[in-house]
Amino acid sequence: MKQVDRVMMAHHRSRAESFLSGMKFLSDDLTTYAAAVALLAVHGAISLADAVLIGYQGRRSREQDHRTAAIFLEKLCNSRRADRSGLKHLIWLLARKTDFSYGEQRFNQSEVKSAVLTAERFQAWIYRTFPEVAREDQPNP
Repeated sequence: MKQVDRVMMAHHRSRAESFLSGMKFLSDDLTTYAAAVALLAVHGAISLADAVLIGYQGRRSREQDHRTAAIFLEKLCNSRRADRSGLKHLIWLLARKTDFSYGEQRFNQSEVKSAVLTAERFQAWIYRTFPEVAREDQPNP
């Protein structure tokens, strides 16, 4: 990992932690906050993927379609011969992003609970597969 990328990587990790903490906090009241919880799950996962890509490649995806982040993350896993099993969590969340954001349907609480669980599993996989991203004690450049 490049020293110059650590500040931006930590920024995106911190953003992800904020989204995921908010997701957990609001998930106690899905009757009121289902839409927010679902979006926080998706954006938390996107920010974690960005943190990894910045930390290891020096840049994140700039595409409008966030599914390209999964493609870049898969390529990174392949190049490092790392476990790719957690990518399915990101892909699941990204496939629902538009519905969570703009869908006409009311949220099914079971699907929102699945989004929370999926985001938590993605976070655990990221920190297990890319432990440098999880470290809080990284020095500033």
